[in-house]
Amino acid sequence: MPLSPGDKLGPYEILAPLGAGGMGEVYRARDPRLNREVAIKVSKQRFSDRFEREARAAAALNHPNICRLYDVGPDYLVMELVEGETLAARLRRGALKPDQAVALAIQIAGALAEAHPKFVVHRDLKPANIMLGKAGAKVLDFGLAKMEQPVTDSQPTVTMTAEGTVLGTVQYMSPEQAQGKEMDARSDIFSFGLLLYEMITGRRAFDGSNPTTIVAAILEREAPSLEPAGLNRVVSACLAKDPADRFQTACDLKRALEWSGSGNGVEGAPAPGGARRLRETWSLGAALAAIAAVALWAPWRMEQPASRPLARLDVDVGADIRLAIPRAFGSTVAISPDATRLVFAAGSPVKLFLRRLEERQVTGLLGTEGASVPFFSPDGRWVGFYSGGRLSKIPVQRRRRGPAGRLRQLCWRGLG
Repeated sequence: MPLSPGDKLGPYEILAPLGAGGMGEVYRARDPRLNREVAIKVSKQRFSDRFEREARAAAALNHPNICRLYDVGPDYLVMELVEGETLAARLRRGALKPDQAVALAIQIAGALAEAHPKFVVHRDLKPANIMLGKAGAKVLDFGLAKMEQPVTDSQPTVTMTAEGTVLGTVQYMSPEQAQGKEMDARSDIFSFGLLLYEMITGRRAFDGSNPTTIVAAILEREAPSLEPAGLNRVVSACLAKDPADRFQTACDLKRALEWSGSGNGVEGAPAPGGARRLRETWSLGAALAAIAAVALWAPWRMEQPASRPLARLDVDVGADIRLAIPRAFGSTVAISPDATRLVFAAGSPVKLFLRRLEERQVTGLLGTEGASVPFFSPDGRWVGFYSGGRLSKIPVQRRRRGPAGRLRQLCWRGLG
């Protein structure tokens, strides 16, 4: 039965209804023990002991863009009360501007980057589960998420649902989720791509007249391209059908979004703080990188002829090598200035590989784990790359060195 103002639910006093859906009702309530207002989501079904244990684990998540879960009852969740509107309500008024969408998307990706390393997968990321409040975007319902544990010989993976069970909202499901297969954090990244696509365009990437046609579209069709191109690359990487072809972590996704551009002025985004400071920080970084590039490359470029004929190059790097997904801001492959060597990012985990074009041997470059956007120095003696948000470099040819030489090499590594 629906609750009325003044009713009690455990120790909580119901103040007013906030909304209702297929899973249950949401109420504003007061916790008299702490004298604070909370939101209570009452489910139509009784929670199991297993759900309660996992929901309490999800309550340990602490991030400014995650709605805190305070308590769990037999058939209700007690959550942080967020004043504002859902992203679904905002999208009913139309698409967001690209910079507004990116600012919100960075916050949502940050929430996923907090949850995924703690083995919490949301499974139902959608506009109705994103609140836009004064403090920014808040992701709701992590208490309904799937808890994973790292697999060891003595401890198998623990999940809420068995393989073959389909849970979630059809329009925002990943291919593996729609087929009832086992999911991991990359399923959330697919749902995130659908969310970002809708924020930018104002329409869903995959839609249909019924759940069956929607699932068929998710499994078989590619999402239409969108503008700007930088965001299209990010969304396309999120929406890859094969989880191995998507961004592998929410941290990488968040970094790609930061490089693609951020903005402020978003409804519910922190006004003078977060997004604006983030944009200024990355703008300063981009300016410094541009100055460094001019200093390194300008003299060399002045010595080149005014025009060159177009050249094409086809290189087989080997059937067993899988190139990394290109970042939104650069390539995964670079060729040396003398056109004799190729460097590329590949493997899992990603690192850099070097190959002389006249040879078939490929050599891995030590110390380049997590590298992206490789490039050669003008003299071809160094390979530069980005790793962990820093510009680093490594020599192309390594000589045997004594202890002092190795110390100098370690000191040089990481400088940019």
